[in-house]
Amino acid sequence: MRLLFRSRIRHPLYPGLTATPAGEAQGPCTAVAGTLPELVQAAARGVRARRAIFALHHPGAAVLTETERDALWQVYQVPLYVLLLDGGGRVLGYECEAQEGLHLGPHARAENGVLEAGPCPCGRPGPRLVDGGGLRGAYGGHGTREKSPSGHLLLLFQRAGIFVK
Repeated sequence: MRLLFRSRIRHPLYPGLTATPAGEAQGPCTAVAGTLPELVQAAARGVRARRAIFALHHPGAAVLTETERDALWQVYQVPLYVLLLDGGGRVLGYECEAQEGLHLGPHARAENGVLEAGPCPCGRPGPRLVDGGGLRGAYGGHGTREKSPSGHLLLLFQRAGIFVK
């Protein structure tokens, strides 16, 4: 018999903060990590995060709009940070508290997208992915996110029995 254990996702800026995968989370957790549908389902089960939620993003998938971020804030009431993962679950890029693009980790290759080489408003140096690179318009210009409403998000929340303003 072979047991497989998935490693917990850790944000590079908060290595001591271990996030529980949304699909496994129950009740209050320090942090919760998952895709948008996983985070919605976890909230419907009564999962609450005490410190943060990590929205997991894979290259080529649509990322959170401002409306989706606002809805997750209404439900969880904790900071949300996007983590860009590769196919093996390794963190390639991560969002800081300034939310002005994704800081690139040591394993990231920015083959597509716009890189910002100057320091981030958070004060950290290093390149940031601010557009493209699988983000599909998540960050436009200088860190402004698209603000299109998401009927898909509202449907996800309604199906989970959660009603947001």
